[in-house]
Amino acid sequence: MALLKSGWLWRQSSILRRWKKHWFDLWMDGSLVYYPDEARGTYEERLLLKFHCTNIRAGAECDDIQLPEGGSRDALVMLQMRDHRVYLCAESEDDAV
Repeated sequence: MALLKSGWLWRQSSILRRWKKHWFDLWMDGSLVYYPDEARGTYEERLLLKFHCTNIRAGAECDDIQLPEGGSRDALVMLQMRDHRVYLCAESEDDAV
């Protein structure tokens, strides 16, 4: 399985709606895995985008989301999974793409 992209993203928690930075890996099979840090010791969650993601919104389409401190609306991404939403924010619009 090939790694397509890795890097830091902010992820909004589902309960308290706080933003926390995580290390993310996007794999060729459509898995988006995130870890507490770039050492990749133990992952926190593995999202199977190919099977469970029903919609993706980015930038201005995410106008109802509270930004992390210093974040840009252009760097926001919302993943609509079958049973929940995942809100992510990159450092820049280029990183979000």
